[in-house]
Amino acid sequence: MAKRFEKCQIDVLELAFEESEHLSREKKIDLVRTTGLDMEQIASWFNRKRACKRARESIGDLERINAELQQALEDSREKEGELQKKLNESKQREAELEAENQSLKHSLMISGGDLQFDSVLGFVNRYR
Repeated sequence: MAKRFEKCQIDVLELAFEESEHLSREKKIDLVRTTGLDMEQIASWFNRKRACKRARESIGDLERINAELQQALEDSREKEGELQKKLNESKQREAELEAENQSLKHSLMISGGDLQFDSVLGFVNRYR
């Protein structure tokens, strides 16, 4: 079972890590003398510390990306709402125009007597 490091050993290792995440041979020897740990323990501690730092940075990156994606999703939903509103307005306008078209056809039929709608439409198109 691995022995836990003492607080004073960890404090010394933390200070050394803040100076440099990678140790020279001379710095390792100095830490061996200062902490009473062996080179393998010191090297392993630095490896774990670097791995934890990378993991924290990756989590931060993922959280940032997640926030950006959440914002993009919200923007997309707003745009979808605007487009849906425009579509509904367009459908309503289409229905109004269709009703107006039917009304005009009906008026032409009444006022034209025997004139067929197609012949009236042809007449109108010739003089455009």
